[in-house]
Amino acid sequence: MRKTLLAAAIMAAALPLSAQAQDAEYGAWSGSGELSYLMKRGNTRSETFSAKGNAERDGEDWRHIAKLEASNIAQRSDAGVDERTAERYFGSYKLDAKIDDANYIFNILSAEKDRYTGFNYEASYALGYGRRVIESDIQVLDIEAGPGYRFREYEQTPPGGDKTEGDAILRLAVRYSWAMTPTATFTEDLSSEIGEDATVTRATTAVTTKISDAWGLRVSHVLRHTTDPGFTKGVKAKKTDQEITVGVVYNF
Repeated sequence: MRKTLLAAAIMAAALPLSAQAQDAEYGAWSGSGELSYLMKRGNTRSETFSAKGNAERDGEDWRHIAKLEASNIAQRSDAGVDERTAERYFGSYKLDAKIDDANYIFNILSAEKDRYTGFNYEASYALGYGRRVIESDIQVLDIEAGPGYRFREYEQTPPGGDKTEGDAILRLAVRYSWAMTPTATFTEDLSSEIGEDATVTRATTAVTTKISDAWGLRVSHVLRHTTDPGFTKGVKAKKTDQEITVGVVYNF
């Protein structure tokens, strides 16, 4: 839990500083920070903690999008020992260079560490073409495609293979936002990195309800699928991971 709490503290400290970084020509930072915590005591004993943050700065020529996520689950086994059953960290930074109102060139760098996917870490970089297909007060839809490179380090060296591997990828992505009502927003962030060694697909779906100008509630679902997971504790990891959270959101 200490690593997760540290990550959350850093994120919480960074968000107000980002909100102050404004410039009339380049646009102001906006975004949100989300926290959720669940503690169970009695017949079962467990603690679940997650923290998420995102920030965006949309200027005349450039658009910046940053994301941070951390989650941790610890529970007591039948033997009475507290065990960590999930630990995940994810971060990405995307820079869009606008060609005109609809078209842009994107650069994105992302990294993820999940102790239960069979990898010590995974990182990728991609560069390509994006287009804003829909832009209105109600809906925004971006589609992207471009080449990149992915690097992964296995937790355990696969039979007959290397501990680390890298391969060229094709990144396809969709980013969608829909203001369903004046107080409720639906978002979908879907990406797929197609490579020779593996295809990794990540989908984040969320519905955010506005309580006030600064506060809200969010239900989110994160799905991650890889065609070639690694080994964890001597067992082949599952191809699909899912995470559902309900958290309090602070908007800036």
